[in-house]
Amino acid sequence: MCPQSTDNPTGNDNAPCILIPIEAEGVHVYADADALDGQWVIFLSIAGHKDAVKAVSATLLTNHWINVGSHEICLLPRTKYSTSVKALPSGIVHTAIFIKNDLGQSQTYYALTARPEPTVSDLYFTALIKHSAVPVHSGWKAWLYKRAVQRKEVEALTAHGIHGIKISLDDISLAEDISTALKKGRLKRAFNNSLLPFSKTFGISKLSVDRAWSK
Repeated sequence: MCPQSTDNPTGNDNAPCILIPIEAEGVHVYADADALDGQWVIFLSIAGHKDAVKAVSATLLTNHWINVGSHEICLLPRTKYSTSVKALPSGIVHTAIFIKNDLGQSQTYYALTARPEPTVSDLYFTALIKHSAVPVHSGWKAWLYKRAVQRKEVEALTAHGIHGIKISLDDISLAEDISTALKKGRLKRAFNNSLLPFSKTFGISKLSVDRAWSK
């Protein structure tokens, strides 16, 4: 069992996990991991007595506010969430509540990982591969992340026990920036034209990136 605390003064992700108290309408449980976008829940892992966990989960999932440590939080309005429930041999119930990235309906995505020491650029690149229609190469990882930071298209979530980022994607501007970088020699050519069938979902057909790669 993780030690109880309301704070992690070390900031060391390799330290034992720390339980954050949760309170909802007089019911108390604990969180061993959470990721927040301001006051909005992106991921919340709850542990405690079965009935208490069920009550707190129901409060949150019916769009009521709950207290997690020093934060008052709620679900993002008009957003889909999923849950995962597991009963432990000790009798403790563990419930995870997490946002569902609505593919094709939004240009904003969330990426999470529980791996101990990921870099933000790694997490961003993985999300880019998953959600963007623009082909990218692992050798461009540092450049892609730097571009996202400069454009304010990536930001860290307030998180405990997990790593998370919020990503804003614009495939047209991304393709145009890659094209420019290729022309100026800032990126190395990594694909043949035959491997660049841009998705028609964002309305560009091979765009100028193909032209840059063909040179």
